[in-house]
Amino acid sequence: MVHFQQIALSNGLFLGQILLASARLNAQSLAMVLKIREQLEIWRNDEKIVALLVRGEGERAFCAGGDIRALYHAMSDADFLHEGDDFFRHEYDLCRELHRFPKPVLAWGNGIVMGGGWGIFAAASHRIVTESSVLAMPEISIGLFPDVGASFWLQQLEGNLGRLLALTGSRLNAADALAFGAAEFALPADTFAALMGVLQDLPWSGQGKQDAELASGALSALSAAWPCVLPASVWLPLADEVERICAGDDLLTICERIQSYQGDAPALRLAAELQAAGSPTSIFLTWEMALRAQALSYDEVVEMEWLGARNCLRHGDFHEGVRAKLIDRDDQPNWSPKKLSQVKLAEIESFFATA
Repeated sequence: MVHFQQIALSNGLFLGQILLASARLNAQSLAMVLKIREQLEIWRNDEKIVALLVRGEGERAFCAGGDIRALYHAMSDADFLHEGDDFFRHEYDLCRELHRFPKPVLAWGNGIVMGGGWGIFAAASHRIVTESSVLAMPEISIGLFPDVGASFWLQQLEGNLGRLLALTGSRLNAADALAFGAAEFALPADTFAALMGVLQDLPWSGQGKQDAELASGALSALSAAWPCVLPASVWLPLADEVERICAGDDLLTICERIQSYQGDAPALRLAAELQAAGSPTSIFLTWEMALRAQALSYDEVVEMEWLGARNCLRHGDFHEGVRAKLIDRDDQPNWSPKKLSQVKLAEIESFFATA
């Protein structure tokens, strides 16, 4: 489910709130995505709506991604494959519309921010984390690839951390999100009501650029006035090591460095475990997506990812990965092939085919 609310501001204008609400950590269904896109169109053209706020219901999650179980059922019956196509098409277009929305989009990234949830968060103009925020793109664990524009925006993180996250599914905490550019502001989770009060009293003008600067100034001031006690950064102390491990343009060499890590950092040891458990085909596809994205516009990246997702629905490891992780829960996916060294480049090329 998704709920919409027009919150009255002190000057007679309104803030449009999008509340993600589903039993599975606010994961998005096709119906939710369609409703949000419809509401965005209404609010885009409503002069009384000056900004948007996106948040998740409850304290556990902003959004844990898409409804992967629904995609599994679509993949299990050829008659319903079009539903999977539609989900990815509309999910990606939603992120594109948020990315280009002419009014400020504030994302309250409390709790779990993963997969398609990070896509929405990344598309917002003002990204706020709290002490409980956890960000990840764990798609290689289910035979997919970091999507919703992540082929582009993960690579924009400082250093080579985005590359490591994509190839392993490792997580960021709130301190890391701020340090590496995945978020701009941090506020304590229990200040949300107070934040809303401040937003309601701001002198919004209805001019997108001016209001974006107004929101940035207010959030910066609040971040200073209401310090958020963040967990210790995991990745900042490891930045040089990550840079070394992920340097270069040879995927197998980089993966070998990840797999052979023998140091004391638990995060890098876990990264090696996550990659070893992931789909070799997905790892190669993730790499190729990121390489191609470097020469593409944002719109072209979205189109490329949609082709990749559409083909993942039809072949590759996606169906098997979801089965093992979410349906049977045996965590024993039968990847094909089983090793990175066995992946054929011709197979990776097939994920970019239009037919």
